[in-house]
Amino acid sequence: MTLFFTTLVLTIPLFIGAALLINFCRRRAGGRTSASSSSGTCQPGGHSGCGCAAAVQQRIDRLPR
Repeated sequence: MTLFFTTLVLTIPLFIGAALLINFCRRRAGGRTSASSSSGTCQPGGHSGCGCAAAVQQRIDRLPR
């Protein structure tokens, strides 16, 4: 029974830390990750072809440094 509580005491802070880290990363990204999938510029099998590489490069160039 003590092994269970020891495991519980060690895993709960890890889960809380992982949740906080994910939340921080999402806020830091500023929603840029979700906008790239909904923009519609790079559809698989679409007419854009190699335009996806150019679109990704433009997004990288616009990132703040």
